[in-house]
This record gives sequence, structure tokens and C-alpha cells, in this order.
Amino acid sequence: MCVCLCVSVLKKVKHRLVENMSSGTADALGLSRAILCNGQIIPSIFDHYTNMYPQLIQNPKTLVAVKRFMAKQDEWSRAQVKRNTSDPLWIHTGLILAQLDGLQAGVTDWAKQHGRTPLSQFAVQFLNAVGDLLDLIPALVTGGMPGFNQYKAPPMGHCSALIKMLPGFENLLFAHSSWYTYAATMRIYKHWDFRLNEPHTATGKLSFSSYPGFLVSLDDFYLLGSGLMMTQTTNNIFNTSLYSYITPASLFSWQRVRLAHALASTGEQWAKTFSRYNSGTYNNQYMVVDVSKVNLGSSLEDGALTVVEQIPGLVEYSDQTQTLRRGYWPSYNVPFHRKIYDLSGYEQMWKEHGEDFSYDLCPRAKIFRRDQSSVRDLNSLKHIMRYNDYKSDPYSQGDPCKSICCRNDLWEHQASPGGCYDTKVTDLHMAQEFVAEAVNGPTTDGGLPVFSWGPFNSTSHQGLPPKYNFSFVLMQPQLFHP
Repeated sequence: MCVCLCVSVLKKVKHRLVENMSSGTADALGLSRAILCNGQIIPSIFDHYTNMYPQLIQNPKTLVAVKRFMAKQDEWSRAQVKRNTSDPLWIHTGLILAQLDGLQAGVTDWAKQHGRTPLSQFAVQFLNAVGDLLDLIPALVTGGMPGFNQYKAPPMGHCSALIKMLPGFENLLFAHSSWYTYAATMRIYKHWDFRLNEPHTATGKLSFSSYPGFLVSLDDFYLLGSGLMMTQTTNNIFNTSLYSYITPASLFSWQRVRLAHALASTGEQWAKTFSRYNSGTYNNQYMVVDVSKVNLGSSLEDGALTVVEQIPGLVEYSDQTQTLRRGYWPSYNVPFHRKIYDLSGYEQMWKEHGEDFSYDLCPRAKIFRRDQSSVRDLNSLKHIMRYNDYKSDPYSQGDPCKSICCRNDLWEHQASPGGCYDTKVTDLHMAQEFVAEAVNGPTTDGGLPVFSWGPFNSTSHQGLPPKYNFSFVLMQPQLFHP
């Protein structure tokens, strides 16, 4: 049986959509996800594709190259599933691909009923691979040629995250703010319960922030039934020679994240599972908290925090529990592991462009170091994750993106509709109940103006609200219990 309940259309007051599902088979889940919620979810899938496509595909040559690569990767993945029928990784890969097929089938059925052109298999794959395309497209363009990306100005970062342990170990706080184009603000918060019989499955329960047509978070922000919590921020690849390691004989990051969620019960297991068949695309710093190793008021056991970083050709991970014992772990788009930092080209970028590329001295590192001690509860956590006082904060230097929650639309010249567009927060108690609070839209911290699409009408924003002035909303499952 598969049940799907959708609450509150995105265009209404809260501008949110909550999706709850319980299913015995992944393909049935994908199909029913599309069919049973067709009045609300499916139009938003079309809108989201309409908005995201021009953000990533800007010329026919790019489209041809991306389609060719993704077709080869899909063919290779499905062949591995057929060949490796006893390997849990490939069994679960098959389930993920079946869910993807079911989603497309449901969307196609709805489109035919409503006289619309169905989304192609490529379109559904494109949506789920948005994060991977951030690296795949530059890789296909450069072809892995030696050299470094050249920038007149440093690129905008992608996300801020904070894991905070209170001084007496009274509570653990966990938060993430996404940075990307505001065209991506069609949101759904999802609660899934896969009743899978595969014996190696660690959990089938997951709650996460997401988007229409996505089988993953992208942000990422996950609460898992295995007792793991995961979030990430994205790192850039400045050393373009690394792109030569990218091959379609691999699993995309979005697929490996889902596999690690399904098969891992510890942070180390998560890292090892994620490391297999590295695509070298969507190169992130992942932070995995193991709730079973957090003893509030007492201790943090080794393995409580595992930090995982990927570049093409390498995944490195380490236990960073000792850092968390000292109070906090911040993340802000600069690699932590020295080898990842150097190979990615950050050392070279620091020499050429300055502290923005320093792990210890970039603006957000300084702001988190200065202000994290004020984080004592959920409200103060929300405040720091929405923080932007770029006009007065000396660490921001007048730059609306040199802060925890970027507003790239506030530049006087060459403003663009992008930056920090959401925040999700939870604590240890809430996470064990799959509960979080989330807000959609650019920050208005410190009296910053509400974002409006008016000055940016040339950017596709189909189905999105004209302006964003929303409050945090409680996200909790309705069809399953911890």
C-alpha cells in the first residue's frame, strides 16, 4: 500500500508543501507520489523544471553533451543492477531507479490526462541531478584540461551550516541555509517511510527538505530513521584538471547519498558507502551526526560527527567529534581536509584572491567563530543562520554575500536573484521525532528588504510567489511515527 498526503499548496499562505509517504515498493511509491497528489505536486514539477532548466542549460551544445553523458551513466547503472543481484548497494540502486521510473510514469500519466506534453526521462533525471550538473557541465565544457578557473570576482558560495553543542552538553543544535538561485524556491518538505525487506537496509524512514520531482534533498538536510542526521555545503573545483576523473561509469552524488542513507548505521559506514563509484560531481562537505553517540549532559562518543568531503577522484572522511566537543562545527564552502583543499585549488585561489578562500579566515568562518557562543536554543540558532548585517559588520566588508545568509540581489550594480533562500533548524530531541522548523525565502534579518521578483522578471520564476515574507513552519510527519 502507498499513501501520499499533501498539505498546503505552495501558492497559498505558508508557501510550502508537505509530502508524507509510506510504501512497500519504491516504484509504486514513485508512481503514486505523482498520481495521488496530482492536483498539487505535478504542476509544481513542471514549473520547477521550467525554472531550473535555463539556469543550467544555456546552449544546444551543452544540452547535447549532458544528454549523452546522462544516458551513458543511466545505461551503465542499470547494467550494474542486473549484474550484481546479491550486492546490497546495487539492489538499492535498483530500487532508487525504480522509484525514478515510477515518478516519470506518474507524471506522464497526469500530463496525458491534462493535455500537456509529458516530461521526458531526461527531464526527470535532470531535476534529480541538478546538484551533479553544477560540476558535470563545467567538466564537459573544459574536458578536464589542465588549469584553474579564472574569476574576475570570487563566485558566490553554496550554503551555510552549523552544528552546535551547548557548553554543558545540554543539547545539540543542527541547522542549514541553502544558497543558490532564487528560481529554485519551489519547495516541498518530505517524510518517507520505505518498508523494505532487503536485510542490509539500515532504515527506510527519512525526513528532508526538498523540491518538486526530486527524490533527494539537494540542500542537503536529512533526519534518518537510522539515528543519523546529515547536512552539507558545496565546495568549488578550481583545479579543472580534476574533471578528467569524471566518467559515466559511476554513480551520481544524489544516488550515493540515497544509498548511504539506506545502508549506513554509523557515520563511518555512511562515508564508506558514499565513497563507492564516486562520480566527482556535486562536490560537497557532508556532515553526519550519529545520534546514538550523543549522550546529553554526559559525553560525546567518538563517531558522533563524521565529516566527508568529495572531489573528482577522491573522497576523504574523518571523525571530527573532538571539534564538536569544543562547541561547534561550521561549514561554509571551503574544504576542511588539507588534501581536498589543496587539490581543489583553494590554496592557489587564496594566493590570488585573498582570505575569501581561507578555511580559517574567510568571512563566514570569522562570523561563526565570533557569534556561535550566542547560540543557546532554537531561536538563537535561527537568528545566526538568517544573519546578514553586511552594511555594518566589518567582516562582510559591504558585500551582501559575505555573511551567513547571502543576498546577492542587494548589490547596487549587477544584482542577481540568488543567495541564501531558506533555513532549516532542529535539535537532538526534535530530530528523533523527525521534526524540524523551516522557512522559505531570502533573509530579512536586520531590516533587509523583502525580496520581490519585480526587478528580476527576466529570470524564469513560474509558479513562485511575487515576494517572500514568510515565517518558520513546523515540519513533522503525519503518516508515520518514530
